[in-house]
Amino acid sequence: MPPNKPERSSRRKVTLRELSDLYDRLLKREAQLRAALYSIGDALMITDTDGSITLMNPAAERLTGWTESEALALPIEQVFRIVDEDTRAAIENPVTRTLRTGTVVRLHHRTLLISRDGREIPIADAGAPIRDESGDMTGVILTFYDQTLARAALQAAQMAREFAENIIATVREPLLVLDSNLRVVSVNHAFYRLFRTTPEETLDRQIYELGNQQWNIPDLRRLLEEILTRDSHFDGYAVTHEFEHIGQRTMLLNARRIRRSSELILLAIEDITERIQAEQKVQSHLRRLRALRTIDQAIISAFDMRVTLDILLEQIRTHLHVDAAALHLLDPHTQTLTCAAAHGFQSRAIQQITLRTGEGYAGQVALGRRTMFLADLRTFEQNQFHLSWMHPDTFVSYCGVPLIARGQIKGVLEIFHRTRLDPEQDWFDFLEALSMQAAIAIDSVESFETLQRSNAQLVLAYEATIRGWAHALDLRDRETEGHSQRVTELTVQLARAAGLSDEQIAHIRRGALLHDIGKLGIPDSILLKPGSLTPEEWVIMRRHPEYAFGMLSPIEYLRPALDIPYCHHERWDGTGYPRGLKGDQIPLAARLFAVADVWDALQSDRPYRARWPREQALEYIRSQAGKHFDPEVVELFLKVIGAEADIAD
Repeated sequence: MPPNKPERSSRRKVTLRELSDLYDRLLKREAQLRAALYSIGDALMITDTDGSITLMNPAAERLTGWTESEALALPIEQVFRIVDEDTRAAIENPVTRTLRTGTVVRLHHRTLLISRDGREIPIADAGAPIRDESGDMTGVILTFYDQTLARAALQAAQMAREFAENIIATVREPLLVLDSNLRVVSVNHAFYRLFRTTPEETLDRQIYELGNQQWNIPDLRRLLEEILTRDSHFDGYAVTHEFEHIGQRTMLLNARRIRRSSELILLAIEDITERIQAEQKVQSHLRRLRALRTIDQAIISAFDMRVTLDILLEQIRTHLHVDAAALHLLDPHTQTLTCAAAHGFQSRAIQQITLRTGEGYAGQVALGRRTMFLADLRTFEQNQFHLSWMHPDTFVSYCGVPLIARGQIKGVLEIFHRTRLDPEQDWFDFLEALSMQAAIAIDSVESFETLQRSNAQLVLAYEATIRGWAHALDLRDRETEGHSQRVTELTVQLARAAGLSDEQIAHIRRGALLHDIGKLGIPDSILLKPGSLTPEEWVIMRRHPEYAFGMLSPIEYLRPALDIPYCHHERWDGTGYPRGLKGDQIPLAARLFAVADVWDALQSDRPYRARWPREQALEYIRSQAGKHFDPEVVELFLKVIGAEADIAD
């Protein structure tokens, strides 16, 4: 058998080259590990089993204030000094504890690192053993990081949370926090106070279960669910409901999500009942002011008593919310009340009743001059007055108000309602204002009617005086008797044909009647002289328009009628008197009268000549167009005279 060969070793010898390659790979691996450790954001330190520092990354250098070169081989306790933040007592180094126990050690969360320059840095750290392939501990790795920013953020969040909780707790309006199932998570004191409930009756219950299910409203449910599913919100959602413990109220709701992660909803509730009532009261006051203004306008513009009272009763029924109202006027001579207007009654019986003062409710109000309010007529003994007419108008509530103006009672306002009235004070205040308006309206219309009668009587007196003056002038100068009346009628015809208003024609009529009023200042020796006047006498005669002006201008009523007495002797070409006016300077009334005056004179017999034939007179009028007369007035006159001739034919 062959000789035994020495047994070949199972491990071959590593060549020098292989060792060199392995060493290079180890160096490269170490460099990679070191680079990785240095690039870690957290601070990192490695010690051997004696607790001496063997590695320290830049983050650890920044926090401790030591450089790696300075710290290498130094005990960990010298570089990494830590104390309890509350007690300021030294804390056992986690490396020491890890070497002693062989376990991972985490520091207390209230740990401060004392850096080389004395800075105190809140940190969180942990020590962990480093073991070889055999499981033997070869050192400890210590990691730690600066908690300053994290603590600041945590503190800010805590402050924000406390701030929000304080706001919710101190807000005067009720607030609810709901979870994703719309259960109540949190409630502030204002909610408990307003709805008179307790935490036991509120917390961990669905909002729809609270009270008498007062929040179980389909629209509200939909809006709240949309907040969760669509991340929406709503503001100003009004709910009017009969709430448990507090009665009917109007609540304004605003809701939105406050934390997306936990899907919480903040629901804010505002009781706006008083605000709505105040707004309604303001609107009611505005409507009542408009009603008073409407009545004022009726008083000012409508002088028909019935129109004014109808407007008044309509406003009373509308704004006092009553079924019927009547207004009775007092006759001061007979001391009786008669119905002047009535609204809202099913029969006309009340309009046919006459009451003496002291008789019936209205008569008692008039006699006592005080308001009478009967909330329920069924509890009062009714007199024959009411029994005689109220059927089928069966009323329950009654109010009678005396209408007093300038200390005198003008009548009584009666208000009826078919159900019981329990009005507040502002209702009576407005009723008082309306009654004052009614009294003013009645007094104003009565005063206006009295004034109208006085004015009519005055106008009649003026007209009679004017006619008397005109007649006196005719009697004084019998040669022209009837002339004033005839020329007046013709002038009025011309004025109507010229399109003048009735008021203007009235002034023209007065002026035409008084056209020769100035001759009252002319001596009889001149006015009634049978022969021709001398030049000196003509000077005096031609002053009669000025005398007319002096006589009539002080009389305001006759001042608008002065155009004819003062200007009827002016001529179109400017050769007339007394002022020598020319063309359109002459008032139209005087231009119309001038043609009528000459025509009547030519058509009348005079002691010194006979009347002219019609055609001769017409030809003369035509010839004076543009000289004595306004050409347009002559044309108008010829149309009027022609129409008269056609009628005469």
